[in-house]
Amino acid sequence: MSFSENLYYLRKRDKITQEELADRLGVTRQSVSKWETGEASPETEKLILICDLFGVSLDEIVRTDLTAGALREKPEEENAEECGREFIAKTNRFAAWVAFGVFFILLGVSVCLLLCGISEYLDGSSARLASVMSGVTVVLFVAVSVFLFIFSGMEYDRFRKEHPVMQKVYGDAERKAFAKKFATAMACLVSAILLDTVFLVVFSSLIDAEIIAVNNQDAAYCFVTAVFLCLLSFIVGGLVYFGILRTKYDISEYNRQNGKGDASDESGNKRKKWSDALCGSIMLVATGVFLLIGFVWHLWHPGWVVFPIGGILCAIVNTVLGTKD
Repeated sequence: MSFSENLYYLRKRDKITQEELADRLGVTRQSVSKWETGEASPETEKLILICDLFGVSLDEIVRTDLTAGALREKPEEENAEECGREFIAKTNRFAAWVAFGVFFILLGVSVCLLLCGISEYLDGSSARLASVMSGVTVVLFVAVSVFLFIFSGMEYDRFRKEHPVMQKVYGDAERKAFAKKFATAMACLVSAILLDTVFLVVFSSLIDAEIIAVNNQDAAYCFVTAVFLCLLSFIVGGLVYFGILRTKYDISEYNRQNGKGDASDESGNKRKKWSDALCGSIMLVATGVFLLIGFVWHLWHPGWVVFPIGGILCAIVNTVLGTKD
């Protein structure tokens, strides 16, 4: 009886996961996995801690058969199951944090416009304070978003480096069920974007034509655009969330992105990375231009046009650099 088999048995007996055991011993989960598969052995210090943790002697865990004939699964199979569960949890968390990051950016701009509209009804120091607060609000919301992007991205990237190859974690029935749910969500969210745009265009036109009587048109434009962006923040956040969740059900794409797929997919992966980088840069520039012309020239109302233009440019980039799926 080897140490690896005894360790696996003791951990299962006490219902401790590999991650929990790793935390107690101050090592990584991968180290525990290697100990149980016999790929590596713990240092003497860690071995003594393991004995104390499970209440066995050093001689028992190394030389004695502690399983006493108990039926056991193969460590490799359990490792694959645990890795699959961890992959699902990491992807769910990553999708939620990135979606919240996108949501906070758009919501920050929405609150900024709301404060700008309020400042139109104020005078003197109150108006200046509202203007300053509008800028501070954008910075704070963007700071929260950047934190979420960096933290979640680094955590997810670390997991992908530790597990570059994944086995299927969902069956065909589960993938088909999600595909149906995904199609419904995309249809609803894209339709919501169109309705939100119609809301903005219609109310802006009514204000321009003075059909809706307002005391201050600039403030009214700010309020309407703020509502538009607030609704858009929920919609885009939903699109991002479902888009990332989809990766859980496409393991072959996950493996290809980690460079573990077929060689024929390498050029497609490179084009996709360039496409994602360019689209991200385009939308960042669009946001910067929108804020610039808004704060400097106070053209918040026509300034929103940069976002659909950015979307069109991203569509062109994806068409030119698109990969075959």
